[in-house]
Amino acid sequence: MPVVTGVLADYARGEASESDVVRALLAHDGWYAPMLWLDETFPDRKVYDSMIPTPALGQAPAPGDLWLFTDAGQVDAAIQAGAAFAAAGGPVSGVDVFGALTRNVTEIRVNPAGPGVHGWSVGIDDAVLDFLARWISALQIETALNDSAEDLGMRLAAFEHYVVPVDDTGRPRVVALLKPPGNYVMAFTAPDLYTAHQKRDPGVTGAADMSAATLFQLADYDGVDGVVLDMKESDSFILPQDLCDAVLKLIG
Repeated sequence: MPVVTGVLADYARGEASESDVVRALLAHDGWYAPMLWLDETFPDRKVYDSMIPTPALGQAPAPGDLWLFTDAGQVDAAIQAGAAFAAAGGPVSGVDVFGALTRNVTEIRVNPAGPGVHGWSVGIDDAVLDFLARWISALQIETALNDSAEDLGMRLAAFEHYVVPVDDTGRPRVVALLKPPGNYVMAFTAPDLYTAHQKRDPGVTGAADMSAATLFQLADYDGVDGVVLDMKESDSFILPQDLCDAVLKLIG
């Protein structure tokens, strides 16, 4: 069973958050989708590892509805339930699938014929598309941080929605670190990482949404030595003031 279906089941039981679901959907690399949508959305991609035909007659998605499947078994479940949409192709990454959505899609239904706890649906509007774009950018930054990617600086500079913990005075939360020694403003790329930290830090009373320009300028305040990103109990990404200045220079 793919990890994403386990998260969806946890969500159905009230044991996972919306952020957990979104991260799981985007991180999943085994999506299947109707070939008609794939051909229209990715016209340059002609071959998929697996293309599963469906019967010519049966229930088809309504106009604007996009059926997505977490694995080939869920496609087979839809076929057995009488679905018909020519064929399904995959696997496709979650970032590609959800990043390619447009207003031509009005609703997404995940695993429409599978067990209810493995399903999920959402209507698509401009707010949802913007929400997904922010999450995709956040995950891409996380990957760039982990890989020390060449375009890391540009990604950090372009991101507009850092989640910055604040204390009861409304000021950004600052943490003292030993390596390198100094005081660093905390920021997180995604809401779930902030929420996990908030549970560990009773001094955090809320969060501010900050652009890169606002966040990295904080490294220039007296008593602040830089920014620490996505701080966890075991590791984090520390940007001393000189690196914060370098990011600021990349902002147009």
